[in-house]
Amino acid sequence: MEFDLTYDFSVPGETHRISLTVVLPETIPDKQKIVSIHYSVKPSRIFRKNGNRYAEFTFEKPQKRINIEVSIKAELFRYDLKTAKSKRGKNNIDNSELSAFIRHEKNIEKNHAKIQDIAGAIGGQKEEEIVKNIYDYVIDNMEYIKQGRREWGAVKALQKGKGDCTEFSDLFVTLCRAKGIPARTVSGYTLRPYSISQKHNWAEVYLNDYGWVPFDPSIKNGQNIALRNRAFSTMSPVYIYFSNIRNDKALQNYHFASYTYWGDKVTLKDSIDLKRSSYFIPKVSR
Repeated sequence: MEFDLTYDFSVPGETHRISLTVVLPETIPDKQKIVSIHYSVKPSRIFRKNGNRYAEFTFEKPQKRINIEVSIKAELFRYDLKTAKSKRGKNNIDNSELSAFIRHEKNIEKNHAKIQDIAGAIGGQKEEEIVKNIYDYVIDNMEYIKQGRREWGAVKALQKGKGDCTEFSDLFVTLCRAKGIPARTVSGYTLRPYSISQKHNWAEVYLNDYGWVPFDPSIKNGQNIALRNRAFSTMSPVYIYFSNIRNDKALQNYHFASYTYWGDKVTLKDSIDLKRSSYFIPKVSR
């Protein structure tokens, strides 16, 4: 499949400098292969931080309009709990690497008393059963609404009982961590045609027998038990992974991109253009 990421700056005043940082997708075994990345404007630098890869663009004395396109070719593979079980192997990850995904942090407030109370009431004998019970709890106790740019974090989402994919994944990950199971949010794009936005958040949980396994607790038709149970184990190859860092300092805690300017205020509009000819190409994990 092919898609273009576009970043359009409007510079109405006297602005001396603009710096834009975007996170780049990378090849992830069994999940996606990034075939190529091309830029309409050469990045000032490409750098790595906390396991992610970024492109930084710097503009001195910028024009009134700036357009940047990042064109990407990728292959997406189906990877889910069912696929992970068929492989019957796990990733060899040191416990020190997992510690970052079991901690309390902004938006993932696992030590909050309310979170601890709920986690304590969620049962299960095995890891997978516990994760499924958390998955069911989130779907049963959250209403999906369009949030826009606001982000509440797990505790506020729980108090309000609603949110978008960000709140669903935050709460799911937080409850997993509160049960001692490593979990992390994922930021990326979805190719699902009924999505409110192509930008999307879902989750990954580290299961001892299988490694990192993705789950999407904000699935459509979550109230249909049969569909819900199937969606827990199977996910279509329509997810483009970009980052699994919830509070990304390289992006000033934003998702996907962040920018800084010196001078008068500028505005940024970003978008994704999916090439329809390759919109749904089924791939088998390999």
